[in-house]
Amino acid sequence: MSSQIVPWNSPNGADLPANAADIVQLTSYVNMLSAKEVAKIRSAYSTELYDMAVEYTWNRTINILREKVSSFGKEFVLEMLGRTEESVSDQDDFLSEIDIINLSADLGLINKTAKMLFTNSSELIRHFLKRGTEDELDITQANATIKACIKYVLAMTEDDHSISFTNFRDILKRELLTEEHEVYRTLLTSPYFYKRTTVRTLLNLSRTQKGGELEIVFANMVSILPTIWNDLLSDDRYPVGFAYSEATNEGNSALVKALKSVLLKTKGFDYVPESLRSNTFIEAANNLLSMHFGDNNFYNEPSAARNLESLGSSIPAPAIGKCITALLACKLGNRYGISWSAQSYIDNCLDKLTSDRWEYYLNSVFPGDEVIIIKLRNSEITERWIDVVGKYKLHEKNIKNGLVNKLLKATSKKQQRAVRSAADEIYDSIR
Repeated sequence: MSSQIVPWNSPNGADLPANAADIVQLTSYVNMLSAKEVAKIRSAYSTELYDMAVEYTWNRTINILREKVSSFGKEFVLEMLGRTEESVSDQDDFLSEIDIINLSADLGLINKTAKMLFTNSSELIRHFLKRGTEDELDITQANATIKACIKYVLAMTEDDHSISFTNFRDILKRELLTEEHEVYRTLLTSPYFYKRTTVRTLLNLSRTQKGGELEIVFANMVSILPTIWNDLLSDDRYPVGFAYSEATNEGNSALVKALKSVLLKTKGFDYVPESLRSNTFIEAANNLLSMHFGDNNFYNEPSAARNLESLGSSIPAPAIGKCITALLACKLGNRYGISWSAQSYIDNCLDKLTSDRWEYYLNSVFPGDEVIIIKLRNSEITERWIDVVGKYKLHEKNIKNGLVNKLLKATSKKQQRAVRSAADEIYDSIR
């Protein structure tokens, strides 16, 4: 459909002209939609129904990304999200828009710029299309959203995006990854996400495979996990401890033996929970995050926050990271504000956090917490972050990470631009 050849540089999108703004010109680069679908976008736009044009374009874009992410298989996607089959067993469509955007970036479908633009677009569209909104989406906002959708998704062709992770799961269960193996060497220098997902994938395979493939999984687990252990944040070590606890309770001696070898090599028994009470907190925190990023979040957050707060002030160590992430996400809100009715429950939880809990989060979770780091790029949210840091004196905590220290110092001085710059640095270090 495109009127001219546009170079595609996955995951950086199509090389559209910087000054392209006319909707007819922009949509001429679309390859992933039919002529009829493109005509609908142009028709809505030309009659100044900008919200309709944006909604149609956005829905098609998200659906395309959903299909590409889902092509990896439900089991693998759940591993990447850190969820279980049981948590989504009754949901065929278990991926939210934010899940799709995050996974698309992690899998290399889109780059970090697209991830930020799409995250903002998701909030923008939910705000303008909800019932009772008096403001109207204007032409500038419509152009920016439509252009981003075309540049990063709709201008691609079906042959784009050969993703190296496609066969990674099979390799982990069929090939012994020694130090000489190319995949093993590549993993050592891979972005953090791949190391985190490797842990989850190996743990999942250890529960689902049988026979010779299971033996290979155990061998790779014992070989790989100790090697990348020091690169993992605490929140990504706890699943290994959970798996060991569960295997012990279930009498799975083969898995216990493999995990015990990993934990002995890494001195990782501190990550084995005394009970599985942590799961209740983690599920409540995940639910609060889901409400925050879902439709009508200002209405739905209070009940989810109340549920988390009702579990008690003693958050189990394995659940601290996820709980603080969820609480801060709702405390900081989005560009349109916060859920005021949820704040009393959130404040009750945050007020009870001790210095050691905050230091654990800031040292062992925050450096990889994309949910919060991405929020800090928004000026309105940065103002609320300054209030949080000041209230809890986070800049006075014992922080080991230099970039986090830099961000907190800038926050304490209310230097918003420096805060956003430091957040960018931390985000780049994750990728």
